[in-house]
Amino acid sequence: MPKFAKSILIPAGILLLAYALAVLGLNIYLQSHGLQSRIQEAASAAVGTPVTIRGTHYTPWSGFTVSSITIPQTQGMSRVFEAVSVNFRFAFFPLLQGRLAVKQVDINSPLLISKSLPARKSPAPVEMPAGTPVSSPPSVAVEKPARAVEITVPELVEPPARPAIEVRRINVRDGRAQFYDSKGGLILAVEGVGITAEVLPDGQIAGQFGIDEAGVGAALHPRRITGTFTWQAGRLVIPDIQGQLSGGALTGTFEFNPGNGYSATVAADGVLLKKLAGDAGISADGARGSLFAKGAMRGMPGAPETITGTAEINVREARFQPVDIIRQIGDLMSIRELQMLELKTAEARFAIRDEEVLVENLVLESENLLMDGTGPVGFDGKMKLRARLHLNQKLRKDLGGLLGDDFQDSEIEGFRQIPFSVTGTVSRPKTDLLDKLTGFRIGQDVGGLLKNLFRAPAKEKKNPEKEAN
Repeated sequence: MPKFAKSILIPAGILLLAYALAVLGLNIYLQSHGLQSRIQEAASAAVGTPVTIRGTHYTPWSGFTVSSITIPQTQGMSRVFEAVSVNFRFAFFPLLQGRLAVKQVDINSPLLISKSLPARKSPAPVEMPAGTPVSSPPSVAVEKPARAVEITVPELVEPPARPAIEVRRINVRDGRAQFYDSKGGLILAVEGVGITAEVLPDGQIAGQFGIDEAGVGAALHPRRITGTFTWQAGRLVIPDIQGQLSGGALTGTFEFNPGNGYSATVAADGVLLKKLAGDAGISADGARGSLFAKGAMRGMPGAPETITGTAEINVREARFQPVDIIRQIGDLMSIRELQMLELKTAEARFAIRDEEVLVENLVLESENLLMDGTGPVGFDGKMKLRARLHLNQKLRKDLGGLLGDDFQDSEIEGFRQIPFSVTGTVSRPKTDLLDKLTGFRIGQDVGGLLKNLFRAPAKEKKNPEKEAN
């Protein structure tokens, strides 16, 4: 072999061997128990609660990878967090100095499932039968203190603190999250979460996020949500949420502080009723108009009794099908304005407290009728609304003899009103409005009434003995 080739291959081989030894030593070091404990401590400090890390490996091309991270159950909450992988990319030269400097952390396809746990009932006190003697505690012999002996305790020297792990950048790709209440009902779900954040010298994490789509219950589906945030010692602040909701603009703020709970504000502008109904899975035939809303809420996670808030809704140029129970009454009594609501005024004001949404004022007004109401809707969906239906003289005349005698004077000139109630649940409401309108006891379940009215007659059963004759 020529000397020139040897002069190149020998140093190259030495460098390759040194690199292989360095990678081997780095791999052993990064997978050591001590280092993994430090990473676990740093992760726990970052999220504000203890976390468990297991399943790690290291390769030169992908860096240090954690294949499983879990967040244990905390008081009032059950959390499950998992990710396809979490990659740590270390700066090489700080490692040679014994420092852990993570240039970038990539969290790939994480899933967070959070559930509120039902409150535990404290056990009832055990009642003792009358006359049961109360035993006194056993006597304990007290010995005289021995003569004091002076003992010299050596001064304890605290071990030097281990250097903290330096993280400079955090990325989250294609994340998902699901939040449930204590009864297993889905409160919030988010898909397509992306986060890019920098870790500042004071430990604060600041960055921006994006969410492809969210589901609030089964009704609202905001999309393309973006904003900036800061996170430090468990305190999360999102000052500028922006997104789209059924053709309209969505804005809001959110803040969570350990010990003080969360607070949120939200506003919707120009939401299209037709698209809103379609996104919620409700018939949108003939719907038109725009919705404007704003609200604020605060409370403690996992404690619905602490939730308080307010909300206001206003609809302009509204035309839409009412909920089934109202539309069915309109069909049965041929009231066109109950079959398709064309409203001059549609507004509502709500208060949230004591585990219920209190309807403080609800007004739906068309040319010939007006409907108003108040009352509570519990977090469990149960309703107890007190409402009134106001009809003007023209509509009462058109209905002729179909109306009963329960109408009363109304404060609105030219109208008469009839009080009624709405009970049941949000998913299956019941009302006595039909009873009040007709003066007959028909029953509250309008859906069941219509099924009985239009049900096919039962076929007459055949008598085998009669056929034989």
